Amino acid sequence: MLDGEDWKAEEFNWWQTVAEIQHKYGKPIILAVDIMVDIVNNTGNKVYIGPPDFSVSSGTKILQVLQEITTVEHMKRLFGVEEAKAKAVTKELIDFEHALVHGGTDARKGLTLHDLLSLKSVEDLSETYNKSLDLQHFLELALGVDQVPETVYLFDEKYLSSVVEVIAKTPPQVVANYIMWQMLQAYIVDVEKGNVAKWCVERTKKYFGKYVDYMVYQRYKDPVVEKEVIDIWEEVRESFRDDLRGNKLDWIENSTRTYALEKLDAMRLYINSYEAENFTAEYADVQITRNNYVENVQQILQMESRKKLRRQNGPVTPLEAPEVLTFTPAYNIVENTIKIPVALLQPRHFWGPHYPQALKYATLGYLIAHEMIHGFDDDGRNYDKSGSLRNWWDAKSTYQFEERRKCFQAQYHNYRYDGHQLPNDVSQAENIADNAGVKFAYKAYQRWLHTQRAANETDIDSRERFTQLNFNNEQLFFISFAQLWCDDVQSFFRTALAAADSHAPGMYRVIGALSNFQEFSWVFKCSQDAPMDPEFKCAIY
Repeated sequence: MLDGEDWKAEEFNWWQTVAEIQHKYGKPIILAVDIMVDIVNNTGNKVYIGPPDFSVSSGTKILQVLQEITTVEHMKRLFGVEEAKAKAVTKELIDFEHALVHGGTDARKGLTLHDLLSLKSVEDLSETYNKSLDLQHFLELALGVDQVPETVYLFDEKYLSSVVEVIAKTPPQVVANYIMWQMLQAYIVDVEKGNVAKWCVERTKKYFGKYVDYMVYQRYKDPVVEKEVIDIWEEVRESFRDDLRGNKLDWIENSTRTYALEKLDAMRLYINSYEAENFTAEYADVQITRNNYVENVQQILQMESRKKLRRQNGPVTPLEAPEVLTFTPAYNIVENTIKIPVALLQPRHFWGPHYPQALKYATLGYLIAHEMIHGFDDDGRNYDKSGSLRNWWDAKSTYQFEERRKCFQAQYHNYRYDGHQLPNDVSQAENIADNAGVKFAYKAYQRWLHTQRAANETDIDSRERFTQLNFNNEQLFFISFAQLWCDDVQSFFRTALAAADSHAPGMYRVIGALSNFQEFSWVFKCSQDAPMDPEFKCAIY
């Protein structure tokens, strides 16, 4: 690492270094600069400053130990650092990153984007931090001399203040080593001989995620299947509409329910096929070679950085997160849209023409309903139908929502996983979406059954069962939902998983949601003292 007479600490400038790296390679280190849609007025783009994504987040001992072992091994094997030195430097890097992470606002406090985001003039920020961080010059390096706006969004000002303090207390050599090590991560090849093919596929998905999804879509494109997805979305949405129009949600004032309906009507669902993308133009400047992995990655990162920088003066474009959107449905809060990954279109992935429809509604239907509810959870409800940040909830309904949110917070905190209580998170977005999602998926399934029976489909009950299983169609629905979250987490990682993930562990995504759903107890004829049928149940939607 940085050492010897060639290293001159007095010539090192951390913010200049990370700004130049971000401009050229798009790699945010210590302080991230991004260009995204303006959340207050989503007709244009805005510059955001805030923390980057850190590799250390949960702070659990087992993950820290694994990270230390991996980092030491990479330093020794790939860079020839002797073991004692590698261990010492690794400890410095991890301690430094922990200090950065802990300087920001604790995510478990449940603060929303509205709470953490503030619009600041670049001039004022430069005056505030001028002794240790020239933000005007930093932005000139990161964005371009002529591209610095008058105002920027600052995400989590507590973090920025902490960065200045942490770096002032840290030896420059440690900061420089950290920046270098973060920069090198994209180029490290750590794979055993027998796993090269799998590793190559993962790298291809990482850097060409949109094109991989496009190819999968071309392979499995089926108008019949796509119509099924759209039909189930309409059934799920209509189920929520019914409750908003009726008396089940009468704790929400009429004015707020009226606008909730408008937002629901404006919500759109898309299959993430990328068919409209011009990949030839997008990758025109990228020349991939067979024998130089580092150069290939450099070209891709530079291309992505140029594309991001062009967004500042360009039109608003959909949020891109191919690494996430390739395997899971997602709700985009600033677009009010649901994206369905093409992977779900694969035959018999969740459902098939010979399966009971109960399985489709319990899996795909639930996943769509879950994402739909994110538009109305404790964060999503702060955005209007266009995706702009705006409070459209009246005071009384807001109070009632908060009281119901507290019920979920207490319920899930009371669950024990690997001997420990689940975190006492203020934010309950995922639990709210899980609970309402299974309810509206089940209601949508009941609507479909009613339609079939009204059309005199006499054999519907037999078609909705498996002859070899002694369960009726409604029981199959709940079994399929539960199977969706069947997992096997090694005991070493359970505490880390519960601490780091905003979702509850798989078993409690099932137990929590179904113990709050009265229809589940009726379908399985639970006794009054059954743990899955508590007298008091949490509910928002």
